[in-house]
Amino acid sequence: MVGMAEVGPYMVAMSYTLLHDFWILTGKEKSYVQIEDGQGLHLMATVWDPEYNQRIPLGSPPVEVRDAASGDSVTEKSLWPMLSQQMGPHFGDNVAFPEEGEYTVQLSFDPVSARQLGEYRGRFTDAVDAEFDLLFRTDITNNIRERFVDEAGQAGALEPMETDMQPDGRLADAASLPGEHGGIIESGAAEFVVQVLRRAPAGIDSSGPYLAVSARTPYNQYPLPFMGLRATVANAGEEVREPLKAAIHPELGYHYGAPFPAIAMGDDVTLSVGAPPQVARHRGYQTAFLEFDDTTLTLGDGT
Repeated sequence: MVGMAEVGPYMVAMSYTLLHDFWILTGKEKSYVQIEDGQGLHLMATVWDPEYNQRIPLGSPPVEVRDAASGDSVTEKSLWPMLSQQMGPHFGDNVAFPEEGEYTVQLSFDPVSARQLGEYRGRFTDAVDAEFDLLFRTDITNNIRERFVDEAGQAGALEPMETDMQPDGRLADAASLPGEHGGIIESGAAEFVVQVLRRAPAGIDSSGPYLAVSARTPYNQYPLPFMGLRATVANAGEEVREPLKAAIHPELGYHYGAPFPAIAMGDDVTLSVGAPPQVARHRGYQTAFLEFDDTTLTLGDGT
């Protein structure tokens, strides 16, 4: 752990580990990022709301690393939104360091692009910066030990890292979510927990029912952000199709949702994924959450 800072409405933690290979996603195309020669670290940042302990999605935050003594810039880049079996959702990338010494790391966060609902309405609308001091020494990095995963295609996941300093990134289980539980759809190695709220939450320009879909990993219950998702609801012989927009809510967490004119238990809901989660994947997730089938659930009949 490099350090923690409270900036605006966020808590930010900066940490590092050994250089990692990983996979990035552009649309449906996956690209492998290998470890380059040289000395460096895999920098990682996690961001959360300290009031409700929800990790917050913030796109690709820019990072600048400067020499602490001279102030000269060493590198500037944007961190990838990433998913790791042990770290959960975070931001990260490999960063090269020219030599051992003290550095300053500055992270910049734009306002949250997802809809902010309920008590989150209007909370994450300002850009903020966080700054950390980092000591780079090879004798420290040489003592880092990790458990790496190379079991592509096999079911299961490593347990999240245990820490009392920050939330582990898991979403609430279905029984703890607000609204009526419609069931769980499984597709593309992901779970889609479907909830129906009788009244749309604050921040939605509707007084009608609201369909909330919590897309998550099946074992550690991490959110799957930055997807293209739509739902078709068959109610009383009529079908209504709506794009589900990314949103954050203190109790629903990160989810995809939309208001519908009418929706009730017993209706059929079909989920269609237009784009898989646009997050970089560490080993263990490199083959998951890529290909999805249209899947239909009768509300109230699922688990």
